[in-house]
Amino acid sequence: MPDSALLKDLTNCASPETLLAAIFRHYPDLQPPTDVLTIARSVGIADVRDLEMETSLSMLTVDTASREAVIHCAPGLSAQRRRGVAAHQLGHFLLDPQNGHKQCGPREFAESRRDTPEHKQEMQANRFAAGLLMPKPLFVASMEALGKPAITHLPDLAAAFDVTLEAAVTRYADLTHTICAFLFVKNGVMRFARPSRFFPPLSIQSGDPAPQPVKGATPQDRIKWLAAEARDWIPMSRETRAPKLSMQILTKSNGFQLVMLFANAAAERRADEEAEKDATERVKFGQRR
Repeated sequence: MPDSALLKDLTNCASPETLLAAIFRHYPDLQPPTDVLTIARSVGIADVRDLEMETSLSMLTVDTASREAVIHCAPGLSAQRRRGVAAHQLGHFLLDPQNGHKQCGPREFAESRRDTPEHKQEMQANRFAAGLLMPKPLFVASMEALGKPAITHLPDLAAAFDVTLEAAVTRYADLTHTICAFLFVKNGVMRFARPSRFFPPLSIQSGDPAPQPVKGATPQDRIKWLAAEARDWIPMSRETRAPKLSMQILTKSNGFQLVMLFANAAAERRADEEAEKDATERVKFGQRR
């Protein structure tokens, strides 16, 4: 049943963040996992159904006269993927109320660019979905409660918020203040990466073979921090001091691997200070002390 008070509050909201703020004001006791269907129905989504034909991952159909909408999902999706699909299409419904039809596939659900109007629409729908399924204050509190960064935290966060591991990793990378990056590998080949905002650009790209330490990891290995060769992951000249990276590798029996690269910010600052001190104190060739 649509909530007229909530709908009124949403009228002048033009961004994912203002929409989410309005929704959370009406659901002050929200706890994970978010009840997406209840919220969707409160703003005019009549139902979430399976697609009759698997032509895409999801579809939004809107009766522009009655403003009643239905979200359609590809059959056979996991409960977590289905929740993500519903949240994404709910974002489209609220951000672009004049659009009577929207069809989205895997490419749209991974969109983070804003260089065209279409890309921006998908990026905003993804931002809305992440914020709805993993509200920032709740997700950050859960991250901090788990303590120092570790790869084993990601499956725990995914389970707590009832989202896919990929969604939890992306949200973690967006919100953490640590210098880290997550890389998804399948059968020894790089699929995609999710670096945090402070991590340097990666040299390894989708389709590249994973470095040997990753390919050599097995599901039986204990998950522990290992030294990582920075030049395997980050482009740099020979003259540049390579940062000290460590990594953890989560390996599944189906060939899937999640790699977490981590740089200790305090240690990096100390190393930079030592290098600068060493450079200033070194006697230059031909000079006398």
